[in-house]
Amino acid sequence: MSTVDDRPVAEADEPEEPTNRPEASYRLREWLSRPYVRHILIIAAVITLLVVPAAWLVIFFMNMTGAPASSIMSEIEKTMFVFTIVSAPLMAITLAILAYSLLGWGRVSGDEPPMQESPAIRSNPIAITLWIGTTSVLAAFLVVWGVTELATITAYSYGSTPANQQPNATKRIDINVTGQQWLWTFAYPDQNDITAPVLVVPIDTPLYFNVTSLDVVHNFWVVELGIKIDANPGAITNTGVTPNKLGTFNIRCAELCGLHHAYMQTQINVVTQEEFDSWVREMGGSKTV
Repeated sequence: MSTVDDRPVAEADEPEEPTNRPEASYRLREWLSRPYVRHILIIAAVITLLVVPAAWLVIFFMNMTGAPASSIMSEIEKTMFVFTIVSAPLMAITLAILAYSLLGWGRVSGDEPPMQESPAIRSNPIAITLWIGTTSVLAAFLVVWGVTELATITAYSYGSTPANQQPNATKRIDINVTGQQWLWTFAYPDQNDITAPVLVVPIDTPLYFNVTSLDVVHNFWVVELGIKIDANPGAITNTGVTPNKLGTFNIRCAELCGLHHAYMQTQINVVTQEEFDSWVREMGGSKTV
């Protein structure tokens, strides 16, 4: 009498599930107890401790020329600081694995590959959930922060709002900015259309820039005030800012525009209202209201 084996048989192309695999939590603890994991975590912790102070160092070097000189630049610096702090742990883990791969696993010798101590961490649901969950939360935070800051900066620079509709009761100053190879020219239409190669503006007064180019694409970048916009030939782009610090700051072209692009720079002098009115009279213009 013959018997028929009616036990389920795995498909030919699907391996049979192991019946002795440890629980996911045990596998995670076992993986964390491996020497190389401890080494990687230590390296990551050291890198994180080095990166966090570096966030202050970045801001320090940014402020060496006088920034922030506007609310826009203050928001930009705050965003850079927060993004550096938030991304530091993930960057540290990535660099730690890279460093250990080169300096640790890179020294393994022999003809035979090292034995696998237990199932790979990529098959551990707890580890996968923690990694995906953590990175998703961080990514969501960065997206929300970025969108919020973008809206704030757009409001501070008046976006594409016409000068007569800007949300500020203070008298605004229109300034026509013209880029050409390789210099900037600034015209003040409300002050008898006086022109100057250096931008002179009063403190705490909204500025509205009408930016264009006479030849190729340039980029109008007022460094310490945090505004930056393309200067396109045959078109006018608009941006604005309210300087809140007295001093002399940098204006540069941030778009590769030809042989002497690196020398296409000038200055913006933020002065008191009395000094600005005096400068306008000296240039043959009329006093601002």
